[in-house]
Amino acid sequence: MKNNIKVNQNTFRPIKSLEGKSNYKRYFRIERNGSVKERIFLNVPNISLREEIICKHYLSFLVRNFIQCPIEVRFTERDNPWDFGVELSNGLSFNVEVTSVADNQWLHEKMKREEEFEKIIAKKYITPRKLKKFHLWFGGEKSKQVIKKAEKEFIKTDEQTLNPFYKERGRIYISNSKDETKPLSILIIEAIERKSRKNHSNIKNTILIIDNRTIRFEVGDYHKAMNELESENKLANISFPEIYFYTGYYSDNDGGNAEYSFAPIKLSEEKYKQLKRRIESEEITLNESGISYL
Repeated sequence: MKNNIKVNQNTFRPIKSLEGKSNYKRYFRIERNGSVKERIFLNVPNISLREEIICKHYLSFLVRNFIQCPIEVRFTERDNPWDFGVELSNGLSFNVEVTSVADNQWLHEKMKREEEFEKIIAKKYITPRKLKKFHLWFGGEKSKQVIKKAEKEFIKTDEQTLNPFYKERGRIYISNSKDETKPLSILIIEAIERKSRKNHSNIKNTILIIDNRTIRFEVGDYHKAMNELESENKLANISFPEIYFYTGYYSDNDGGNAEYSFAPIKLSEEKYKQLKRRIESEEITLNESGISYL
């Protein structure tokens, strides 16, 4: 009997084909009733590179929607203390800080483990200590055999042995799912407050970008979260002048050949008026979910 399973797409999704695209991961969530929902993520295991890509995407978004003319960019700082210090050739200078949210801590840790694994497949050698850690996380006969061989040959835990996962591709991760998820509005405000508590200097000239690494939340949840944050006046005392909810789907390492979205959480009055004017004049058109693909 033929059984065709319909896969529904999360409303946070790319509109272009994934063919020829890079740095993405497809995640399928199977519900108890058998329904399947797919979510496509920007997948860059190197956190420093991921931040750089997101920052470049923000600069592209800024120029396209607000500056609207060619501009030169100079990075003046890195992790000192904000992720990026930026100077533009029009005289504008500011900082960019990237943080992230996931459905819950369990899922966040799971993603970090997968990213750690994806970093080691590029290395021909690995220490038995590190291999044991990955075996504990993921199991598997390949790692088990190499660990046994290293022990038999008395290879020390900090020495190098052949990496059984070298150049491995197409791995599928299967796990159960924790359903303890806070409302998106709570996840967002907690992420903002964590960054605010660091009390770094020049916070009032720093753009905060929240990297959306959630699986279950949809565009409608973002709209609901914004209504909750506004009705409860949660952003009134936040010093960051602008905050964006970023969702990445794929990108080359240089930030090109990419698809992503920036949804405003907090905007300066000037930028709010610019966006409103462009939407009202239909320079920017929104789909049924309130999203514009530019």
